Amino acid sequence: MSRLRFSNLFLGMGLFLFYMREIEEAIDDSGETVADPAGKGGKRVLTDETDVVSSRLQRWFDGSSAIWRRNVRPVITRANPVVCLLLAIVAVGATAYVEHNFDRLLSDAPIMGWSQTDLLIGVVIILLAVDATYRAYGKAIAAVVAGSLLYATTMIGPLLPGVFGHSGLGWEQISRNGAIGLSGVYGFILTVGSTWVAIFIMFAGIAKVYGLMDFIIDASQETQKSLKSGVVHIAVVGSMVMGSITGSAAANTATTGSFTIPMMKDQGIRKDFAAAIESVASTGGQMLPPVMGVAAFLMADMLGISYVRVIQAGILPAALFYFSVFIAVHLVLLKYGWTVPNTGKFDKSVLLSGIHFLVPLTVLAYTLAVMRLTPLGAGLYSTIALIGTVYVRNFITDGLSLSVAAETTKQTIHGFRQGGVDVAPLVGVLASLGIVLSMVTQTGLTQKISAQMVGLAGGIFVFLLLIAAITSIMFGLGMPTPAAYILVVILVAPAMVGFGVREITAHMFVFYFAMLSAITPPVAIAVAIGSKIADASFLTSSKQALRIGAPGFVIPFAFVTNDSLLYWSFPETIVAACLVFVSIASLTVATTGFNGQRTISLPHRGLYLALSGVGMWGPLVIQGAAVVGIICLLAFENKRVEIARLGSKLGN
Repeated sequence: MSRLRFSNLFLGMGLFLFYMREIEEAIDDSGETVADPAGKGGKRVLTDETDVVSSRLQRWFDGSSAIWRRNVRPVITRANPVVCLLLAIVAVGATAYVEHNFDRLLSDAPIMGWSQTDLLIGVVIILLAVDATYRAYGKAIAAVVAGSLLYATTMIGPLLPGVFGHSGLGWEQISRNGAIGLSGVYGFILTVGSTWVAIFIMFAGIAKVYGLMDFIIDASQETQKSLKSGVVHIAVVGSMVMGSITGSAAANTATTGSFTIPMMKDQGIRKDFAAAIESVASTGGQMLPPVMGVAAFLMADMLGISYVRVIQAGILPAALFYFSVFIAVHLVLLKYGWTVPNTGKFDKSVLLSGIHFLVPLTVLAYTLAVMRLTPLGAGLYSTIALIGTVYVRNFITDGLSLSVAAETTKQTIHGFRQGGVDVAPLVGVLASLGIVLSMVTQTGLTQKISAQMVGLAGGIFVFLLLIAAITSIMFGLGMPTPAAYILVVILVAPAMVGFGVREITAHMFVFYFAMLSAITPPVAIAVAIGSKIADASFLTSSKQALRIGAPGFVIPFAFVTNDSLLYWSFPETIVAACLVFVSIASLTVATTGFNGQRTISLPHRGLYLALSGVGMWGPLVIQGAAVVGIICLLAFENKRVEIARLGSKLGN
């Protein structure tokens, strides 16, 4: 009950803060510019998954309608602050009503019934959630929420054919199930968001203001001096870390890509490859423990398991993905000659400037892995450790004085504000996802789709996995990964579990493909943003992103057939990890067409591809034989090139 009550307060404050932020942005720049993700001002950065698509549609509409541009849009722009202020007041009023009547709504109303006022307040809360989602994440995901509501109505449901048909829900039932019955909007998604997710976003916001992002950029620029690959691998690492925190492939591409893509282009890397590398790295960050782009929190709550268990399951798949990305990037650099000579030694003082960030990260790891605290507790202690560490660090470096304390306090307050601003847009979408989940559950759509998937697969396990993968990508196109994951997992995962796949495996499988939709055409939202920053062709960049990220589409199938990668056991996990890692390396050689020494022919690529498939999915003995074959083939190719070079020298 206490968590539900807190969720309501979080909803009210979050919506109020979100609409006030909208007012501030509208007044500051008349809808043309907003503060950038780093808080430094400038042109609006398209940081949400649906912003690019919405922006393209809006530009087309503006260009085709002079009446809209000259007459209607200015009126809407001027009226927007007033509308947002009214919506902020309504949000506070609606959630205050729920708080005032909370005990009755929780205990008495399900028995005695809901009043007309209750039901109207429920409708208002639903509409506020949809509106906030539209404003924060664009038209696509708002359309999904609105579509789920229309689908649930008696106007639409009974008219639909086959598996999609149902008897329909009246507006009173939609209000009850969607909000005022303390379900839907107030479901587990908002509950998790208001506790586990919010604390980590606050932590990230404070760390950002304290200079974490600047430290990562400075360390990246310094590290490239002593690496043959230059800035590229450092860019991948930076995108990994930031992607795990942001939970948005598009936001991560926009923020880190604005630094890394120009740096890669300056190194001589072709612009389509620069866009592709950043897009793939930013997308994969969402699978990186411990945060996993907030999906880890949602997954733990949905499965009813500990957060640490989800992190454990995500470690090896994330390692496999980034192992493949690192190899692919390295092979591409060697293939096209984009490596750089060492330009100097690494300046260790750069690391010392950010060493204090290790303290809160150590606290986070200890509280999660050793003390086994909840994410809320671990995040709280880590935030306190971060703030305390920065105070101590500033006192040591700048001296113990009231002015230093005042400046650090001012910086801390700004950090809390940044965290609150970062949390605010998430409130509406979390509430909206609860609505979608409630509507598709109440209409029985989830059970029907699961049964249909099993039927379409015809009892063949591989077909079921392929259908699940395609469905996950399709539902994930143009959506933030947490939203895509929730939508896909309620529709697809039950069919996989019914087929005998273990729960964590099924959830990880659909999560990976929902995430990879960010680099999958025709939408490929991360690539769209990356190619825009790089001034490269979207289609060409998408092609390169698929080549670099190709192993990511195979890894989920690998951990379904080798589920000891997720459910750790000795020695099975070690054996499976070794086999799959080598197989992934072989697959990367096949997709890049380069083995580290020379460009290989199509038959050779086919051989590497076949060996990688057997190494991941064959019986254990055959897997081992395939892996030995891969190692021998790579060694032979390397030795042959060395002999050829030696012969060339002797001949000269």
